[in-house]
Amino acid sequence: MSTTTGEDPKVLANYRFARGAVIILSILIVIALIALLLGFTVRSGGRPSAPVVGDSEATHVTLPSGSHIVSMDVQQNRLILRTRAFEGEEVDIIDTQDGHLVGRVRVPLASEEKPPK
Repeated sequence: MSTTTGEDPKVLANYRFARGAVIILSILIVIALIALLLGFTVRSGGRPSAPVVGDSEATHVTLPSGSHIVSMDVQQNRLILRTRAFEGEEVDIIDTQDGHLVGRVRVPLASEEKPPK
């Protein structure tokens, strides 16, 4: 193969630039594939297949004496339990996947609202 300039094509700047670009883009493609595979393995292996029931405080809910359940609702894998007692109202939010208590809100009644004991 002869060129019009008489120079070796491996010495030309355009050839070296194209060769460097191919090497860099190949490395980036390999890194992207590795990141994609790691993303799939982390996503698929992060969740337990069955709900885990352990020693959590909300596995067995015991209501204080004199209290009663006003309402129960389930939203986004959460059980929302609203109770009322002489002291006031309470809202418990329980995770339905593993039974742990996510949050508790207590609203005490004002002293003039309390029923006589």
